[in-house]
Amino acid sequence: MSAVNRYKVRLAGTVLAVALLGGGTGCTGPDHTIERAQVVGIWKADDGGRIEFTADGRFAMSGIHREAETFSFSDPPPAGERLTGAGTWELEHQRFIELSYEKGGSFSDTETGSMGIAETGKDPVLYFSTDSDKEYGYEVRKVS
Repeated sequence: MSAVNRYKVRLAGTVLAVALLGGGTGCTGPDHTIERAQVVGIWKADDGGRIEFTADGRFAMSGIHREAETFSFSDPPPAGERLTGAGTWELEHQRFIELSYEKGGSFSDTETGSMGIAETGKDPVLYFSTDSDKEYGYEVRKVS
């Protein structure tokens, strides 16, 4: 699948998620929105995974479980591997963070992904939504 087609598939999934979550399903509410300035900083998972979002729209991540996000890798890393990578991010409707992964690190090609907002306020929490064992999937908490 070409990078353009992978992007279209991910974009369609995000649009569907926004429609479902914004449609009153009870999964999120008005308090599950976040401002761009709140995203900027360092976020860590309990297992040591780390993502840093910068004000210029860039991000870098390391130690994120391969299973935390579903990708259409043409050459996928082995299950259990921890991902490293970098790219750009964009806040969509204050409810989702769209990630565009660049080639490099664990990524042999470009990829797209997204994160949701599980908690806001003093101790915000973001998540990758593909872990069916947890309501919000693989979570990262803002540490600075």
